[in-house]
This record gives sequence, C-alpha cells and structure tokens, in this order.
Amino acid sequence: MSIQDDAPTAVQLGEGWRRLQAHPMDWAVWLGLARAYADRALPWQLDYCWMQASRCMDAAYRATGSVTKPECCSSLDGCWEGGANQLTLSVPWSGLERALALLRQALAVDGADWLSALYLVRCLDMQAHAADGDDALQALRQEAHEAVKLALQCEPIRGETGHLLAQWRMQAGEPALALAAATAALQQVPQRHGTWLLKAQVLMQLGHETQARQAFAKAGESQNPAFLPLLADKLFLYNFGLEALAVREAVTQLTPHDEGAWLALAQMQSRLWQVDRARQSVQRVLEMSPNHPAAKSLLDDLDAAGYSREQFERARLQFMTQGLGPNAQGGTRLLMQSLYQSHLGATEVAELHRQVGEVMQAQACEQRAVDAPVPESLPGLGSGRRLRVGYVSGDLHRQHPVNIFMLPILQRHDLQRLEVFVYHTGTFVDEYTRAARAAVDHWRECVQLDDVALHRLIVQDRLDVLVDLAGHTASHRLGVFAMRAAPVQMSYLGYPHSTGLSCMDWLIADQVVAPPAHQTLFSEKLAYVSGCVFCWAPDEDYPIHTRAVPSSDCGVTFGSFNNLLKLDDATLATWARILLECPHSRLLLKSAVLADPAVVRKTYDRFASLGVSAERLEFRGPSELSLMMQEYLDVDIALDPFPYNGGTTSLQALWMGCPMVSLRGENFVSRMGASFLTHMDRKEWVAESIDQYVEIALRLAQLGPTTTSARMAQRKAMQQSPVCAIDQQVRDIEDIFAKAVH
Repeated sequence: MSIQDDAPTAVQLGEGWRRLQAHPMDWAVWLGLARAYADRALPWQLDYCWMQASRCMDAAYRATGSVTKPECCSSLDGCWEGGANQLTLSVPWSGLERALALLRQALAVDGADWLSALYLVRCLDMQAHAADGDDALQALRQEAHEAVKLALQCEPIRGETGHLLAQWRMQAGEPALALAAATAALQQVPQRHGTWLLKAQVLMQLGHETQARQAFAKAGESQNPAFLPLLADKLFLYNFGLEALAVREAVTQLTPHDEGAWLALAQMQSRLWQVDRARQSVQRVLEMSPNHPAAKSLLDDLDAAGYSREQFERARLQFMTQGLGPNAQGGTRLLMQSLYQSHLGATEVAELHRQVGEVMQAQACEQRAVDAPVPESLPGLGSGRRLRVGYVSGDLHRQHPVNIFMLPILQRHDLQRLEVFVYHTGTFVDEYTRAARAAVDHWRECVQLDDVALHRLIVQDRLDVLVDLAGHTASHRLGVFAMRAAPVQMSYLGYPHSTGLSCMDWLIADQVVAPPAHQTLFSEKLAYVSGCVFCWAPDEDYPIHTRAVPSSDCGVTFGSFNNLLKLDDATLATWARILLECPHSRLLLKSAVLADPAVVRKTYDRFASLGVSAERLEFRGPSELSLMMQEYLDVDIALDPFPYNGGTTSLQALWMGCPMVSLRGENFVSRMGASFLTHMDRKEWVAESIDQYVEIALRLAQLGPTTTSARMAQRKAMQQSPVCAIDQQVRDIEDIFAKAVH
C-alpha cells in the first residue's frame, strides 16, 4: 500500500483539530485537513495545513513523491489572490470584504474551524482601519473578540493563535497589537522560544531595547539547532553581533558534523571582522567537504584585499559564460565589485550594468503573472490632486547612509503638493524608522512580500512616480521596477551609478557627478537638482571641540574613515607617496574591519611593501557615531579614495572641518568628492590626475595642523553652501517629480 493510499482523504475540521491537540505532529491529520479545505475551496487554509503536513512528514515519505499537495476542487474566488501574505499588509487589499464574507460563511458551516476563525480575526484587524465611525469599529472589535475565543478553543498547538497574530501584526507595522498577542501566547506557553523571539523583535520596533534583550535571552534558552540560526540572524540584524556569534557557536556545538552550521559561523565571524577565526571555521567545512563551493568562495574573500581584481574577473567570466542564477543571483555583487575596479573605464562599467540589467529584466518579466495589473495613475492630477509618490527602501535606520540623506527629505516634503508612500522592505526598525513613518502619508510594511506581491500592492496604490533608493545594493527590489509598477520610475540616492535597467526612466543627479556629456553612461535620463545630489542635513550638531595644538615638529595627520574595500592598490600607492614626500606626517585609518588583528596585519604589510613604516600609521576600529565624529578632530587633512569615492564619510570629514583632497574620475562613483568640493567652492582641492592629487595634499600639509578656528570657518562655509541647502534640495526633487509626470 502506498502512503497516498494509507493517508485519510479528508477529515471533519473539528475532529481534525481535536486530534491534533493530542498529537500535533501527526502529518496524516494535517494532510486530511488540507484535503478538507481543498474541498471547500479555501486555499490559505489548505496552504497552511500542507506546510505543516510537509514539516511533520518523515523525510523518507517526502522523498517518495507519492504524497502530493491537494488542489482545490473548484475555481478560486479572486479575493484569495496573493496568498496569506495579504494578512501582513498594513492596508486592506481589494478582496478583503469578499474574504470576510467567505470566512464568516466557513464558520457558519463548521464552528470548530480554527484556521478560518484565526484568519477572520486578522481580517477584522485590517477592516478596522477603514471602519466608518465608532459604532462600526466597536462592532468589528466585538466580532474579533468572539473569533479569538473560538480560535483559542480550537487551536491545535498551544500559543499558535497568539503567535501568528503577533507575526502578522508585526509585519504590518502594528507593534502594539503584536505585543499584546505575543504576550498572550507566552502566558499560555512560557517556554515557547519562537514567540519570545517574536516578542523581542516587536519590542525593538517599539524602542524598548532593554526588554528586547531580555526576550532575546529567553529565546536563546532553546536547544533546538533548527531554531537557533534564525535567532542568530535576528540578533545580528539588530546589531547584537556578539550575542549572535555566541548563538552560532552554540549551533556548531549541538551539531558538530553539520558543515552548514560551520559555514554560517564562518560567515558571521567574517562580518564581525574576526578573519582568523572565520578562516578556521571554513577549514572545518573543507575538512568535511573539500570541494564545498561556498566555503571556497568565502576563503577566497577572506584571503583577498577587498574586492580584488582577480575576484571580479572570475565573477565577470562566470556571468559571461553562465549568466545569472535564479532571481538575478550574483548580479548585484558583480556590479558592486565593478565600481571598485580602477582598471575599468567608465564605458566598460556602464556596459556591464546594461548587460546585467537586461538579464534581470528578462527574469522579472518571466515571474510577472500574465494577468498582472498595469500601472495607472489616479485621474485628476491637473485639477488639484496631489502628486502620488512612492519610495522603496529597506534602509531607513540609523545604521545606513540612505537614512542620513533621506529622512530630512521625507520630513520636509510639501504634503500639500505630494502624497507620499513608503514601501518599507527592511526588518530593522529604530527611532529613525519611526520618524520616517511619522513623516509620510502612507507606510507599507513589505518585507514579507515577494516581487510579484509587492508589484501588485504598488500598482493598486496607483502612484504617479516610484523611486528606488537601493540600486544594486543588498536590500534592492529592482525586480519590482523591472515589472513596471508606476508610470514613472526613478533611481535616487542609494547607488552611485546607473542601474543599467531600461525600465528605470530617470536618475536624479547633479551636474558634477553626472554632467550632460556623460548621458551615454546611463540607461536612465538624467534629472538634475540645482545643488549637490547628496545634501547634508545632520540631525545632531556634532560640536567641534578645541584640541591641544601639537608641537611644530609633529607634522600633520592625513586620514580616511572609509570602508577598507575602497582602498585599492592605486589609492594606497598614492597615499604612501604622500607620506614619503611629507616628512613627519602620519596616516590615520578608521574602519570597522580594522577591529580584526588579521586585517590590521595585512594592512601594515601592504604599506610596508610601499616603503611606509608602521610608526607612520594608526589604525582604529568602529565606534559609536557621535564618538566617531569627534575622532575627525584627530585628522588634519582627509584623503578621498578612488575610484570609489567616499560619500557619507567625506561629508562627515568636511563637516568636522577637515580639508579634503579628491581625484575627479570618469563616472558618478568617482566624482562624488568633486561634487562636494565644487559646491563648497573648494575646486582647488579637486585633482585631475594622481600627480595633482599628491601636489594638493602636500600643499595643504605645508599649512600645518588644522586649527579649531579653521575648522569652524569651514563648517560655516559648508552650511551656507548648496551642499547643505536641504530646503532647496527638497523643492528641486518635487519639481523633478512634477516635470517627469507632466
């Protein structure tokens, strides 16, 4: 007899849930429930039960392929389109009313239907956002209260009702409601570690870090090696790096022969700048699997100095011969690597972006449903309707440069002129995320939505303009843009180059980073702000304190706080030349990776090969932002790397009064420093060649250490320059939106 024959066809819902209360791992009952829901044409419930049946089923059973997912017996109602991810949306979807009617109907047929009661509660949550008056709201709340009581009576796994409600509410950006549900679930089952993790995330969203730490610690009491990696990832996401590392180490102790656990540990050690320890963990993987491709690739990264030319050329060859993996896998890393390559010309980098962009667009079009909606604006724009503008970003938090530049814009948008939407695709939430949310008309939590679902949501909002704030960085959702989600699509701020996507209509720039003569380097049309494309409007003062004046024979301190990846061989050779030609000078480098002794040793060795001794160098690791800003006072002259210029770090250095030397390059990424200095009326600090770069640095060094008064004067000049003209910047951007639509 096959497993298929042995399994039940369908079960009565009430009987099935009662049996699972006693035996929650009985896959056959889960399968029977899935079939019952298939008979009732309730696909969300079917999907959940099939997921649980698959999870509980023995691997040997799954391998036979004889048990397959049931299919609904009749055509599906359109309200179920998009799957249960609709429950994570922060706004009702178009099928909500119909879904409510069908869920109520299902409960009228079988009052012991746990899943329909649970989904009804969440749908009533969402309906409450659009309630018409207090009476309607009170009626919805009373119905939800009764549905919760029913769900708790029928739930097959204690605490599952509260856990799922908390999860959906958190993902929809409703942390207060999520906290109530998670707390209720933990009162039922105090040792439910997954719910402790969920509660910790909700508390972080609410800004209660101390309580969140305690909840993370409770989640860490788990000894389940399948759960602990998720906990480690969430801890790392919320900047609890050492705690995350401890959890990863615990997983390797629980599963010492699991090569995946050791590889994950190595990857986290690498992210925390523990290169030697990461190398040891990789070696454990290679002992178990000598040809493990991911382990060999990581070892290559650990041994390389940043994005090395050899790494890039291997990645480019792989793309040229094999294309991209599913979901454009490999494309983002390849294009980011290309920006760091000093041996590539601007035309070559632009062409690579176009080639990768074509593949990404083709893949996105294959994913797009045949009946996917076509983006259309709302009527009435010319008769007084506000311009509907959406931003897509997962980086609106303190840790990310996009937030530094974007939050002041969101807070200054003219909401009489624009109706602003943010599609938040990140999971990290802090006070800056909350400030961004408070500044806009509509905030959509979208991290759980795939590209197809996010595209559907954005098209439903009927925007005029959609703006990408990520480009080819880690959190990008370019697949949504490739499907065309708005009549006008733009790239801004998050990526210092063309996206290479023909579906991106405009790129917002300034006339220094992307002069009109460079239009051929861009797949997008260029739209210009009047000042600097990166406008500096810090939310804190970062005072310039008086420092003791060094003795005249101490020389000057050059400095760079840039990511060490930007310090390629050409940059280091130029800086070494400056040090050798400027006696008694020193170089201060500060970067997160310099917390790792192995990286420090390698960096000393790189300079030693260029004739610079260790006593001329000082290396510092990471520090809190306000402390880091004060460390710029230890730098007399900032050196801008090339070809990938500093962005945020350059503006921070200039704000703290450091003169800066920058080499003007051939494309956006290598002209950012020139843009800052040009708009500050400091063109004399912009070099057109490496020789001139050295000359400018030596000329500034002859002036001696930078005084406090000189720093204060530079800050005042910067404040009065277009670099800090944030109100004008916002008006320029709004004008760009309006002109692009009209």
